[in-house]
Amino acid sequence: MIRKIPLWGFAAAFAVQAGLLGYMLVARASLLANGAEIRLPVIPVDPRDFLRGDYVILSYPMSTLKPADLAGDDDFGWGDPVYVELAQHGETWEPVALHRAKPENATSILGTVTNLSRPANCAEPACAILSADYNLEKFFVPEGEGRALETLRNDQRVEIDAVLSESGRAMLKRLRVDGEIKYEESLL
Repeated sequence: MIRKIPLWGFAAAFAVQAGLLGYMLVARASLLANGAEIRLPVIPVDPRDFLRGDYVILSYPMSTLKPADLAGDDDFGWGDPVYVELAQHGETWEPVALHRAKPENATSILGTVTNLSRPANCAEPACAILSADYNLEKFFVPEGEGRALETLRNDQRVEIDAVLSESGRAMLKRLRVDGEIKYEESLL
Protein backbone atom coordinates (compact mmCIF):
# COMPACT_ATOMS: atom_id res chain seq x y z
CA MET A 1 0.00 0.00 0.00
CA ILE A 2 1.39 3.40 -0.98
CA ARG A 3 1.03 6.16 1.60
CA LYS A 4 0.54 9.69 0.45
CA ILE A 5 2.63 12.33 2.18
CA PRO A 6 0.48 15.27 3.17
CA LEU A 7 1.18 18.58 1.46
CA TRP A 8 1.94 20.23 4.80
CA GLY A 9 4.89 17.81 5.23
CA PHE A 10 6.53 19.09 2.06
CA ALA A 11 5.82 22.69 3.09
CA ALA A 12 7.39 22.12 6.52
CA ALA A 13 10.51 20.51 5.01
CA PHE A 14 10.85 23.40 2.56
CA ALA A 15 10.41 25.97 5.34
CA VAL A 16 13.12 24.34 7.47
CA GLN A 17 15.61 24.24 4.56
CA ALA A 18 14.82 27.82 3.54
CA GLY A 19 15.22 28.93 7.16
CA LEU A 20 18.64 27.28 7.47
CA LEU A 21 19.83 28.79 4.20
CA GLY A 22 18.53 32.21 5.26
CA TYR A 23 20.30 31.91 8.62
CA MET A 24 23.62 31.10 6.92
CA LEU A 25 23.31 34.09 4.58
CA VAL A 26 22.32 36.49 7.37
CA ALA A 27 25.14 35.25 9.65
CA ARG A 28 27.71 35.77 6.87
CA ALA A 29 26.39 39.22 5.94
CA SER A 30 26.22 40.25 9.60
CA LEU A 31 29.83 39.24 10.26
CA LEU A 32 31.10 41.02 7.14
CA ALA A 33 29.16 44.16 8.03
CA ASN A 34 29.73 44.25 11.80
CA GLY A 35 32.85 42.19 12.64
CA ALA A 36 36.04 43.70 14.05
CA GLU A 37 38.35 44.26 11.08
CA ILE A 38 42.05 43.36 11.08
CA ARG A 39 44.74 43.35 8.34
CA LEU A 40 47.19 40.47 8.08
CA PRO A 41 50.36 40.14 5.99
CA VAL A 42 50.53 37.12 3.68
CA ILE A 43 53.59 34.90 3.16
CA PRO A 44 54.37 32.60 0.18
CA VAL A 45 53.13 29.03 0.11
CA ASP A 46 53.16 26.41 -2.65
CA PRO A 47 49.69 25.65 -4.07
CA ARG A 48 48.43 22.09 -3.67
CA ASP A 49 45.27 21.79 -5.76
CA PHE A 50 44.40 23.49 -9.05
CA LEU A 51 41.30 21.42 -9.74
CA ARG A 52 38.86 23.33 -7.52
CA GLY A 53 38.67 26.55 -9.49
CA ASP A 54 40.77 29.69 -9.30
CA TYR A 55 41.81 30.57 -5.82
CA VAL A 56 44.91 31.73 -4.04
CA ILE A 57 46.29 29.69 -1.16
CA LEU A 58 47.22 32.02 1.67
CA SER A 59 49.49 31.58 4.63
CA TYR A 60 50.36 34.03 7.38
CA PRO A 61 53.17 34.59 9.85
CA MET A 62 50.71 33.30 12.48
CA SER A 63 50.20 30.05 10.52
CA THR A 64 53.35 28.72 12.24
CA LEU A 65 53.57 29.49 15.96
CA LYS A 66 56.32 28.91 18.50
CA PRO A 67 54.86 29.01 22.02
CA ALA A 68 58.32 29.76 23.46
CA ASP A 69 58.33 33.07 21.55
CA LEU A 70 54.82 34.09 22.66
CA ALA A 71 53.14 34.80 25.98
CA GLY A 72 50.23 32.73 27.30
CA ASP A 73 49.66 28.98 27.14
CA ASP A 74 52.08 26.54 25.54
CA ASP A 75 50.54 23.07 25.89
CA PHE A 76 48.49 22.31 22.76
CA GLY A 77 47.72 19.13 20.87
CA TRP A 78 46.71 18.31 17.33
CA GLY A 79 43.15 19.46 16.62
CA ASP A 80 42.99 21.74 19.67
CA PRO A 81 41.46 25.18 19.37
CA VAL A 82 43.98 27.98 19.84
CA TYR A 83 43.15 31.62 20.44
CA VAL A 84 45.93 33.78 19.05
CA GLU A 85 46.01 37.16 20.73
CA LEU A 86 46.91 39.88 18.23
CA ALA A 87 48.47 43.31 18.61
CA GLN A 88 48.46 45.98 15.94
CA HIS A 89 51.87 46.99 14.53
CA GLY A 90 51.40 49.69 11.92
CA GLU A 91 48.60 48.64 9.59
CA THR A 92 48.88 44.90 10.25
CA TRP A 93 48.28 42.68 13.28
CA GLU A 94 50.79 40.21 14.71
CA PRO A 95 50.55 37.37 17.25
CA VAL A 96 51.68 38.17 20.80
CA ALA A 97 50.18 35.34 22.88
CA LEU A 98 48.50 31.93 22.65
CA HIS A 99 45.52 30.89 24.76
CA ARG A 100 43.44 27.76 25.25
CA ALA A 101 40.38 29.93 26.01
CA LYS A 102 39.35 33.27 24.54
CA PRO A 103 41.13 36.07 26.41
CA GLU A 104 39.04 38.91 27.79
CA ASN A 105 39.53 42.45 26.46
CA ALA A 106 41.96 41.39 23.73
CA THR A 107 41.71 41.05 19.97
CA SER A 108 42.13 37.36 19.26
CA ILE A 109 41.54 35.01 16.37
CA LEU A 110 40.36 31.41 16.74
CA GLY A 111 42.42 28.77 14.98
CA THR A 112 42.77 25.01 15.01
CA VAL A 113 46.10 23.26 15.54
CA THR A 114 46.70 21.28 12.34
CA ASN A 115 50.27 20.13 12.98
CA LEU A 116 52.52 19.85 16.00
CA SER A 117 56.23 19.08 16.11
CA ARG A 118 58.94 19.16 18.76
CA PRO A 119 62.71 19.02 18.34
CA ALA A 120 64.14 15.63 19.33
CA ASN A 121 66.20 17.18 22.12
CA CYS A 122 63.28 18.89 23.91
CA ALA A 123 60.12 17.32 25.29
CA GLU A 124 58.74 20.51 26.91
CA PRO A 125 55.47 21.90 25.50
CA ALA A 126 57.14 25.31 25.00
CA CYS A 127 59.56 23.75 22.47
CA ALA A 128 56.70 22.85 20.15
CA ILE A 129 56.09 24.37 16.77
CA LEU A 130 52.39 24.61 15.95
CA SER A 131 50.70 24.99 12.59
CA ALA A 132 47.24 26.53 12.77
CA ASP A 133 44.40 27.18 10.31
CA TYR A 134 41.97 30.08 10.73
CA ASN A 135 39.45 29.66 7.88
CA LEU A 136 41.50 32.27 5.98
CA GLU A 137 43.66 29.98 3.86
CA LYS A 138 41.85 30.19 0.48
CA PHE A 139 40.62 33.26 -1.38
CA PHE A 140 38.55 32.52 -4.49
CA VAL A 141 39.09 34.88 -7.43
CA PRO A 142 37.62 35.28 -10.93
CA GLU A 143 38.62 32.61 -13.43
CA GLY A 144 42.06 33.12 -14.94
CA GLU A 145 43.39 35.46 -12.24
CA GLY A 146 44.71 32.99 -9.67
CA ARG A 147 48.21 32.48 -11.11
CA ALA A 148 48.96 36.22 -11.34
CA LEU A 149 47.92 36.64 -7.71
CA GLU A 150 50.10 33.71 -6.66
CA THR A 151 53.10 35.49 -8.17
CA LEU A 152 52.22 38.68 -6.29
CA ARG A 153 51.70 36.65 -3.12
CA ASN A 154 55.11 35.00 -3.51
CA ASP A 155 56.64 38.48 -3.88
CA GLN A 156 54.94 39.33 -0.53
CA ARG A 157 52.85 42.09 -2.08
CA VAL A 158 49.51 40.65 -0.87
CA GLU A 159 47.64 41.31 2.37
CA ILE A 160 44.13 40.44 3.42
CA ASP A 161 41.58 42.21 5.54
CA ALA A 162 39.62 39.85 7.76
CA VAL A 163 36.74 40.36 10.14
CA LEU A 164 36.50 38.74 13.56
CA SER A 165 33.33 37.77 15.37
CA GLU A 166 33.00 38.20 19.13
CA SER A 167 34.00 34.54 19.50
CA GLY A 168 37.20 35.02 17.45
CA ARG A 169 35.92 33.27 14.32
CA ALA A 170 37.48 34.86 11.23
CA MET A 171 36.27 35.51 7.70
CA LEU A 172 38.10 36.96 4.71
CA LYS A 173 36.74 40.36 3.73
CA ARG A 174 39.09 41.66 1.05
CA LEU A 175 42.39 40.97 -0.67
CA ARG A 176 44.88 43.80 -1.19
CA VAL A 177 47.82 44.09 -3.56
CA ASP A 178 50.42 46.70 -2.62
CA GLY A 179 47.94 48.10 -0.09
CA GLU A 180 45.19 48.68 -2.68
CA ILE A 181 41.94 46.68 -2.59
CA LYS A 182 41.94 44.14 -5.45
CA TYR A 183 38.96 41.94 -4.47
CA GLU A 184 36.24 42.32 -1.88
CA GLU A 185 33.76 39.76 -0.58
CA SER A 186 30.14 40.69 -1.10
CA LEU A 187 27.69 40.65 1.78
CA LEU A 188 25.72 37.81 0.14
